[in-house]
Amino acid sequence: SEQNVHPLVGTSFLELGAGAGVPSMAAMHCGARVVCSDQSVADRVRTMAECLSRNYEDMRATLAPNHPALLNSEKARSCPLDWGETPFNEVTQALSSDDGRELFNVIVAADCCYMPWLHDVMLDSINDLMSAQGVAIIPFALHGNTDDADVWAIKDRAKEKGFVVEVLESTQLNPPTNEMDAKQGLVHTVRLSRHNGGTTS
Repeated sequence: SEQNVHPLVGTSFLELGAGAGVPSMAAMHCGARVVCSDQSVADRVRTMAECLSRNYEDMRATLAPNHPALLNSEKARSCPLDWGETPFNEVTQALSSDDGRELFNVIVAADCCYMPWLHDVMLDSINDLMSAQGVAIIPFALHGNTDDADVWAIKDRAKEKGFVVEVLESTQLNPPTNEMDAKQGLVHTVRLSRHNGGTTS
């Protein structure tokens, strides 16, 4: 029924720096129209494509043929995307059937900001690829590889680039091993949007 339709059904969804693409797979199962992206390294792109394919087969085995989540998951794509270098055509045309350019209503960059020297190019990519009414979700933990303040600097850098920045409530997860600091299991989330649905500078 319409009451059971997930809010992500039909939403254009892009994951940056996806790795195996766990957020993309979750979005697929919720009915989003997914593009999963990472560096233009053959093994990375192949891994994303295999994960998308296996999730689609799992969905096809359990959902009705006309289920909106299944229909949208069939169109999921993996794309190479080197922030600040690769032209965006392949990404923005991945969901289009007529070679048109489509920007994304939801962008997720999970655990991508622990390298502060990449903040600028990541934020520029989000700016170029996010729709006027879109949101970007940036969840991360503090890895201890650099000063915590340098990682958190992404908030001010995003404001400087014209984004509306909101810090959501942090969630404590169990660190993967006993040797890891608790902060490495504390997930912080920064949410980006545009002023009045406009473009950033």
